[in-house]
Amino acid sequence: MPNYKELIKEIANDLGFHQVSFASLAPLENERAHFEKWLGMGFQGTMNYMARDPEARLDPRRPLLQTRSVIVLAVNYYTPRPPKPGPFHGAVATYAVGRDYHLVIPEKIAIFKEKIDQLLSQKSQSRACTDSAPVYELGLAARHGLGFSGKHTLIIGPKLSGSYNFLAELFLDSELSSFGIEPDGPYKGTCGDCFRCGSACPTGAIQNHGDYFVDARLCISYQTIENKESIPIELRPKLGNWVFGCDICQEVCPYNSKTPTTPWAEFKPEAGATHYLDLLSLLDIKTQAEFKERFSHTPLSRPKRKGILRNALICIGNELAQTGEDKFVLNKLVDFASNEADPLLREHAAWAIAQSNLR
Repeated sequence: MPNYKELIKEIANDLGFHQVSFASLAPLENERAHFEKWLGMGFQGTMNYMARDPEARLDPRRPLLQTRSVIVLAVNYYTPRPPKPGPFHGAVATYAVGRDYHLVIPEKIAIFKEKIDQLLSQKSQSRACTDSAPVYELGLAARHGLGFSGKHTLIIGPKLSGSYNFLAELFLDSELSSFGIEPDGPYKGTCGDCFRCGSACPTGAIQNHGDYFVDARLCISYQTIENKESIPIELRPKLGNWVFGCDICQEVCPYNSKTPTTPWAEFKPEAGATHYLDLLSLLDIKTQAEFKERFSHTPLSRPKRKGILRNALICIGNELAQTGEDKFVLNKLVDFASNEADPLLREHAAWAIAQSNLR
């Protein structure tokens, strides 16, 4: 019998998936305690969907009716961050500088699935997921060798492939074990005594509670993407110039010292929003329709106009706190606040204006 496992891995590699593993359908029992403790501490914040039907997240059979096989994939999205292009530019997390991975990865998985069916002379039903279904992806990836869970709770891949990786799954109703394909075991790795990620985090979001957890309520990524309301005043200065997401815990991780650049053109900055946004130009976006036209093909569409402009105002305020009064910027903020209908954005504009007096 051909080595179908290696042949399928070659197909995935040819499509740009740099890591591939085969998962068992056993519930994620060893990972259950960690997930339930995280929920119990309320670290999910307002992401109430994380606590909805936790059994589904811990059961690899649930995303597809009649699931008989699961393939777990990793995609490198890293591109080097260039120097900040000038004043009043906000940083975008590396995963979001290109096209939206929710749009890109399923297209590649569909091709992957068709090639598997051709190889195995079968016609299977399937479902592709990438952060788009109630699946405990981190636990599944760690259990089956895509890497180990770092103290920042991200999966760190083997051989210095680092943590700048999207995770994805292909659920099949075909039995891959009948082709001699058995589940992969875990990858053994450790952070050792290193805690650079936690020490560098401006908000102290990475915490040790017998094991390492991220308190989403303190995480800059959560605040700039998932939080739909006002960002707490005490956290605003700590956001620095992150207008969408945050990479600090990854930037300081030794395992990311030799991360290769993504081979996927879709995840490079020229395909999407780029590494930095002109903060003042964001204030000129007057409607959600204008915002959608500019960002709908990127992950930045998630917080919508209100969220991105709220973040931009905080970044502008933080830069004013460092540089002092800038009449052009202050006039821009006053004009924005005078014409903006949303009270939350007006309040954040007033906060930004006040920061110019703190220097």
